[in-house]
Amino acid sequence: MHIKQLESVFKLESKERYGYLIRKVADFEQVFLIADKQGNYVTCGNNNEKIIPIWPELEFAQELIKTEWKNCVVTMVELNNFMNWMDKLETENYLIGGFPNQKLNSIVVKPTEIKNHLIFECEQYE
Repeated sequence: MHIKQLESVFKLESKERYGYLIRKVADFEQVFLIADKQGNYVTCGNNNEKIIPIWPELEFAQELIKTEWKNCVVTMVELNNFMNWMDKLETENYLIGGFPNQKLNSIVVKPTEIKNHLIFECEQYE
């Protein structure tokens, strides 16, 4: 991805980036997360929230490991595995940060909510 495209998408408002996330994840059937060296996914938020940030494309997540999570790696999760995981995250009171930018601003949704958005988007392709 060209750096200009990366920068322009990161500059979108959180709601627009979330829409981009849903479309791209449905298109490519994969999502990207950041994990520490032990394989645990990073979280953000305050003490009352456990937010797992996700990105639609590798390059966006790679930008965050340059600054925010330097000792971590980007991990790809296939869409079906991600969708199956959402019910478990819901019961464990996690939230999903949909496509944070470099300032970690994002739309925060419940796991079942993003699952429903992805199901709806995927149905548009059938």
